[in-house]
Amino acid sequence: MPYWFFLTHKKKRGEAMKEIKFPNLRAEMAKRGDNQLTLARLLLNTQAGISRRLNGITNWQVEEIEKLCEYYGKDYYYLFK
Repeated sequence: MPYWFFLTHKKKRGEAMKEIKFPNLRAEMAKRGDNQLTLARLLLNTQAGISRRLNGITNWQVEEIEKLCEYYGKDYYYLFK
């Protein structure tokens, strides 16, 4: 699709919203005032890499999951539900 398609395309009434990935992780980020750059520094990654993970494009690595669980003090099942 051409780039201008997204500038001119309007959502139709009743059209489904995009599913938000990892809502609990995003909620914990918001509680602490963390952003993608904060996680990137914590996980020794890039902001773009964190964005891809939060949007479900790239899978999280086990080491990253462990660090996030420790950082937020929550378990895997809560953060990545």
